[in-house]
Amino acid sequence: MEELLLWLLAAYGCSSLLVLLADKWARSMKRDAEIPQQHYKVLVRDSEQVLERVIRRLLFRSYWRGKPIRISLIDAGSSDHTRRMVSIYERYPYFFRLLEEGQEEQNQSDIVIDLRQESST
Repeated sequence: MEELLLWLLAAYGCSSLLVLLADKWARSMKRDAEIPQQHYKVLVRDSEQVLERVIRRLLFRSYWRGKPIRISLIDAGSSDHTRRMVSIYERYPYFFRLLEEGQEEQNQSDIVIDLRQESST
């Protein structure tokens, strides 16, 4: 009987410790998610062929590094389905914005990725 009581107390102590550690980890993840570490600005114009691949790579990199990111898409007059693709990506928990060219403000910490295609006309 005493052995069973000792096991129950040990299990209770271990589970309490795990709950405290999980709470501390969740709070640190929430604090990191509130302030993005990196801001990517992706310049697009008729970039529907490569846009999804670039965004997925950025999200994959963010996932494995454990650092949240923010992505802004800056459109320079797309005539293909780039705007429709952006509306799909707005569902992600990351901050996606579609800005027109000239609206963006430039910070030194921003990382700019240029996907603009040369126009064939």
